[in-house]
Amino acid sequence: MKSRSPFTLTLTIISAIVTPTVPEVFAQQQPSANQIYINKNCQRNQQLPQLERFTIFSRNEITTNGQNYWFYAARYQDGGVLLCISQPNFNQPKPINEPKIQANFIDKIVRDPNHKTAFIIAVREGNGPEAPVTNYGLELSNVDRPFLTSLSILQQQGTLKEGETRQHTFQGRVGQSITIDLKSRAFDHNITLFDTSGKKIAEKTGNSQNRRESQLTLKLPSNGTYKILVKGSDRTSKGSYSLSINSNQH
Repeated sequence: MKSRSPFTLTLTIISAIVTPTVPEVFAQQQPSANQIYINKNCQRNQQLPQLERFTIFSRNEITTNGQNYWFYAARYQDGGVLLCISQPNFNQPKPINEPKIQANFIDKIVRDPNHKTAFIIAVREGNGPEAPVTNYGLELSNVDRPFLTSLSILQQQGTLKEGETRQHTFQGRVGQSITIDLKSRAFDHNITLFDTSGKKIAEKTGNSQNRRESQLTLKLPSNGTYKILVKGSDRTSKGSYSLSINSNQH
């Protein structure tokens, strides 16, 4: 089940679910001069108490229909993210009404290189170490009606038996930029990508030093069916893993 931030609930409920010893520590912290805080309605307020505070970590300016807007994201203390749109200087702010990306764990927000008013948002589908990642394309050409597109190519949960190699396939197109994420708490692993002709074109190894995560980003050379092999670092490797493949463009 996907874990959601409590900021979609009332502040009374937020106070009830936070560990009792945490607010006493946070209450002593003062706003930093280098940080910008907003409330759950996307309004800037540097005097917010810790339990009502979201800290902005991403802000971009877009222009559409002759008007400038700010698209910004702020993180709550539990990791959940609030996504907002406003006119410059936080004028007339409002949350973006998209449940698939709002109030979730977000790994990155980047501009879509092919669209001036669009962004790629990587959402972690849960807070566990093997939570899959899904990329979404957010189009803001009409800020009153944001348009969201899933850029997921493959989401797979698997289990590797001792000494086993697992194969996964997906459809790709020439020039398409993709990111492959493999995560496992159980074993050090290796992923190998083969193109439509069966030629090996990329390989990545994950190990305990990088939390047993492998991430590989590349552009595909042709249209057709690609193959990924997942295997452990040795013959005793076994356990569960998650494999995510996402497009990095619309």
